Amino acid sequence: MIKVQDIAFAEFSVPDLDKQEAFLTDFGMVKVERTEDRLYMRGRGKYPYLNVTHKGEPGFKAVAMVAGSAADLDTIAGHSDATSGVEDIDGPGGGKRVRLKSPDGFEFQVIHGIEEADEMSIREPLAINYARSKNRQGTFQRPDLVPCEILRLGHCVFKVADADAMAVWLNDTLGMMKTDRLHIPDDANQTLGTFMHVDRGDDFSDHHSIFIINAPDDVKIHHTSYETQDPDAVFIGNHAMEKGGWNQEWGVGRHVLGSQVFDYWRDPWGHMFEHYADGDLVNQQHQPLDYPATPENLSQWGPTVTETFFD
Repeated sequence: MIKVQDIAFAEFSVPDLDKQEAFLTDFGMVKVERTEDRLYMRGRGKYPYLNVTHKGEPGFKAVAMVAGSAADLDTIAGHSDATSGVEDIDGPGGGKRVRLKSPDGFEFQVIHGIEEADEMSIREPLAINYARSKNRQGTFQRPDLVPCEILRLGHCVFKVADADAMAVWLNDTLGMMKTDRLHIPDDANQTLGTFMHVDRGDDFSDHHSIFIINAPDDVKIHHTSYETQDPDAVFIGNHAMEKGGWNQEWGVGRHVLGSQVFDYWRDPWGHMFEHYADGDLVNQQHQPLDYPATPENLSQWGPTVTETFFD
């Protein structure tokens, strides 16, 4: 078994790259490269891109997870669910990958050796004057109202036929660990969703890189989520997206599981993209917890969840 160490990028397809580039630019990504049939967009972190858009019918294509070593690619290439051997990545930064098909047919790519990009500038986190701890004295808060500065892809959420089986697959195949579980409120034995994090031993990682929702009659991608500098960045991003005339789904609020301050938007084809900040971190000392899937465990504060959020 290998242990993936991070989530790197997601791939989609849409019929109009111009329109998608406009959406992703307002969302806070930066164009890296564009061809006649492919668009690469990056954040401000080390990965040369975090979103790849192919020209075609609207849909999700793949999510890429980072292997711990080149040897891991040779190992995973021998997995029964591998649909490729070790192959070159045709994109900025090069690198190698192995393609896998999950039990629900989603493509997971295990990647290694992509050349890191120079990190882009990002404003410093805002110092906050708390009621009994004044961290900002004689200075003022005047952040620019600009598109949200995206740092990286934080997680990907799938609706699957069997969340328990998918959690086992992620553990057995990619070495991912269970963080928290949601169950049907009146049946603790029936899983509604499972949060999975990458295993870095004593080093901390995001509360989840993959979240799986049990939805046997509606298997599909649910959303991808991108990290921003701080909660103010999420609110500023909300302002920029609203000004651009894009379709907000839900936000701004703060989740319970993961604790993220969130804001969800739909691209012109209905794919959901999330800005988030201030997420929880866990390591191998974390013991998975179990929660009923009630509205109280969805958000700590924020507007009522929309009727279409789980579509």
